[in-house]
Amino acid sequence: MKTTYHYVVLRLAADQLRGEVINVGIVLFSETAPPRAIMMATLNKLRALDATWDSQRLNAWAENVNVILKNQKTATGCIKALSRFGLCESEAVGSFHADNETELSKNIKVTYVANRATEPKAQKPRKTRLQSALREQFRRMQIMGNTADDVAMHLVVANMPIPECPGLKTDFLYKNGVYRLTQTLDYCISPDALPQKLTEVCVKSTAAELALKHYGADTKRLAVVDIPEELLDATDTHIDLLRAQGFEVFNFGNPNEMSCYYQRAAPGAISLLNQ
Repeated sequence: MKTTYHYVVLRLAADQLRGEVINVGIVLFSETAPPRAIMMATLNKLRALDATWDSQRLNAWAENVNVILKNQKTATGCIKALSRFGLCESEAVGSFHADNETELSKNIKVTYVANRATEPKAQKPRKTRLQSALREQFRRMQIMGNTADDVAMHLVVANMPIPECPGLKTDFLYKNGVYRLTQTLDYCISPDALPQKLTEVCVKSTAAELALKHYGADTKRLAVVDIPEELLDATDTHIDLLRAQGFEVFNFGNPNEMSCYYQRAAPGAISLLNQ
């Protein structure tokens, strides 16, 4: 005999400032069992929108959902309470039928995947050729991390969101005694695109300034620039702006400057460069 199940899709605003909402699971209702929340989101999914999420925070969020469900006596009450906290859409109640656990599990997965089509897709940051080259060097130095938590392990983390302003990022972040952030600027472009690069300088300088409020005034600001010879004169104002904002500037095409950069960006790991 088939059992009728009703459900609402659980939604989470990973970053309240940006207002992007993602689906993280469903709450299932039936006449034969108490309501239950089924979480299906991964940390990687949440971190695509806000890198500050960790397993402890996600578990706490899920527990809050369970508390809401336990404090309500009816399915209607649960849905209204979840909606009041922005955790679901009160009018978006779906249903399906299943006559065993296998069919139930299949329907849950189909339901969740179908509803994911309505959520915004996280945009992966584009990596420039310069950023890719630095990543590869940090990997050879065996200090390239994968997640935001790796900063605490004295590893370099790429595309690190600025706390309290995750729409802005540092290209690379490393901590050894003090934080050391790196912004990159790749000028292997056409001369017509120089105005856009000046805007990029301003945005990355602002991101670094905001980062200091969280990481501390002793944070080291480093900039790696790759400028073709024919654009050196045209980019003087860009470099002057970076230096005025407290950046140490290193030319990617100069081996001596880059050796100095790696010592400043990741002290203690420079001995691995020649291995």
